[in-house]
Amino acid sequence: MLLYVTIFIHIKSLRRYNMIKKWLLSNLIGVGITIFVLITTFGLVFSLVNKNKITTRPNNVQFRQGPGRQYKSTAALKRGTNLIILKKTRGWYQVRRTDNEKIGWVAGWVAESNALRTATAISESTIILDPGHGGKPGQEYNGLSGDNGSSSANGKFFEKTYTLRTARHIRNALQEQGARVFMTRDKDVLIPLLHIPRLAEKYQADAQISIHFDHAGNENGATSASGVSQYYYHQNGKPLTTALNSALNDLPIGNRGMDKAQYVVLDRVSRPATLLELGYINNPSNFKYIRTAKYQKDVSKLIVRGLTSYFNQNTEMK
Repeated sequence: MLLYVTIFIHIKSLRRYNMIKKWLLSNLIGVGITIFVLITTFGLVFSLVNKNKITTRPNNVQFRQGPGRQYKSTAALKRGTNLIILKKTRGWYQVRRTDNEKIGWVAGWVAESNALRTATAISESTIILDPGHGGKPGQEYNGLSGDNGSSSANGKFFEKTYTLRTARHIRNALQEQGARVFMTRDKDVLIPLLHIPRLAEKYQADAQISIHFDHAGNENGATSASGVSQYYYHQNGKPLTTALNSALNDLPIGNRGMDKAQYVVLDRVSRPATLLELGYINNPSNFKYIRTAKYQKDVSKLIVRGLTSYFNQNTEMK
């Protein structure tokens, strides 16, 4: 009797299985669409629930009272601290800690950095790099003709090329420290002088650095003038320029020192700003350095050193 019951149940199960299989095969497209919709819906729900949540990746992320490194820090967050984003402003996040419900601000690019192990004062900085000149002469950019800048003694090499190459090295070196860097140009185009300060104002930059190479004497021809120089105009740019002046003393072509100058890129910006002349492009001995990647990288390392000193002096850290 038990055997008959077992066989009966098995046959019934087999029939049910065949019915389900037949139904699935005949409704394969509908089943596929249903599964896709369910997976997509689950993914969207999961994304919505977690889109405002982040977990700090480096150690020492500063928890500040406002959206900027000038605000007081109330805590240094460890790697793995869970935060809920409440608001975003110029790259800064207003967040609530899940461990104690306290509300504060963190630099978003620092908190989410995959490259940093430990955040520092320079990591929280926003820096604008302005490679001087650019564009092809005779070709218009916003109504202005392109500008090669100064030229080498033989007239074959132009300032615009080396300002951009040097700025790219500086950007790379700063980003390795976790800093957020914007460039007024990253290709051979002309940015009108009055447009340059707009980027610094938009992001409330902690420093704007204009990169140039000097020229002395006639338009074509060599000069014996040598060395680097640094300039500021507004008083808030003087400490920045002083820190860079000290760092650039270690360049092989000498340092002519710093001075005050009413250049447009310094005058028309409210943020700390400096202009660096990194050697005389029409001095053949200076140009031997200027044109090399080694010199450009050396400049970038020294600028990072100067900025590190500058930000360490005026940034409160927990």
